[in-house]
Amino acid sequence: MEEEQNEQKISLPETIFLMSYIIPSDIIGIILVCFGLDDFFILDILTFPVTQLYFRMRRVKANYDLIASCLELIPYVGALPIKTVGVGITIWMANHPKSLPSKIVTTTAAKIPTAKKV
Repeated sequence: MEEEQNEQKISLPETIFLMSYIIPSDIIGIILVCFGLDDFFILDILTFPVTQLYFRMRRVKANYDLIASCLELIPYVGALPIKTVGVGITIWMANHPKSLPSKIVTTTAAKIPTAKKV
């Protein structure tokens, strides 16, 4: 357990602090859409640079956060809590680099039959 905590790039307090910034912005976006209003990318402008800068400073690949930020730009799709999910996945993948995607690649590659030379 202690070894796993030492390997983590983003600690639990940092995760709580970052999520306490992202979750309210997604909630505000949902509330605005429920009243038929739009934020005109204001929430995206407030969250995208903060998360990208933070992940770059921590030397974490922020591909999932970048994808979530791009999906947030699509009208009405951006009302979903995509940014929260993207940041959560980015933090999870930074702290558990040998999890799901690497397992999928190794098991899929193992199942591919090799070509026989004739």
